[in-house]
Amino acid sequence: MLKQQSKKLALYSSGFVLYEYLLTWVYPEIAENPALTQIVDSIPHTVKTVFGVSQDAEVDTFEAFISGQFFSRIWVMLMALYNIEAANELIAKQVEEGSLAFILSTPVPREEIFTTQAFVLLTSNALLVTATLGGLYHGANMFDISMDWHNYLVFALLGMSFFSFIGAYSLLASAYFCSEEKTITYAAGATLLFYALDVLGALNKNLSWLREFSIFKWFKAQEIMEGTHNPAGAILKLSLGAASLLHLGNRIFKNKDLVL
Repeated sequence: MLKQQSKKLALYSSGFVLYEYLLTWVYPEIAENPALTQIVDSIPHTVKTVFGVSQDAEVDTFEAFISGQFFSRIWVMLMALYNIEAANELIAKQVEEGSLAFILSTPVPREEIFTTQAFVLLTSNALLVTATLGGLYHGANMFDISMDWHNYLVFALLGMSFFSFIGAYSLLASAYFCSEEKTITYAAGATLLFYALDVLGALNKNLSWLREFSIFKWFKAQEIMEGTHNPAGAILKLSLGAASLLHLGNRIFKNKDLVL
């Protein structure tokens, strides 16, 4: 199963690393321009919010640059897309194609099959997060950009737990519906709903309570990388949530009446 995902993992990883090289290459030139802060300060608060930049966050640091240009929105949405697609391919697509019938014909319990697919998804997330952090580390060293790597490792742990949660409810949908169309629709719909709740809650103070129902409120890339926010609570909640969803998905898949 990991071999089947290898091409997609290589594609995503290469894209992340190359984009990080580009950002670390241009940052030293941008940082030397004193007009940068003035330009960023002039950007409306609504625009910053949509791109995941806090209103009170600093604007003249590498963390502000890399989070605004990559981590806060582009990376998180691409990683979410990968998890939705991978979860669909691991169960629903195999059910529709009939290839899962060959696996189920062997004396292997369904719980073990689901656990294997979940392991593949979690391992893929770990590989992508590692490749992302490794690419950033190499790019920063190439262009002499100083960074507090302890904060970035903490951010990587948050990323792993965050994407594991998205992957968990996507795999749950895949096991429950066993339909490619429904899996992608509901998993992507849930992710977009979480995103919309976070943006709406940040844009309007009267609607700030909406953020309590969004997982994106915990993904504070810049603050974590700058060391001004401790995500320990978020990591624990997301990890426990992912484990609970995977356990539920395992039970559903075990008792699912599959038409193969």
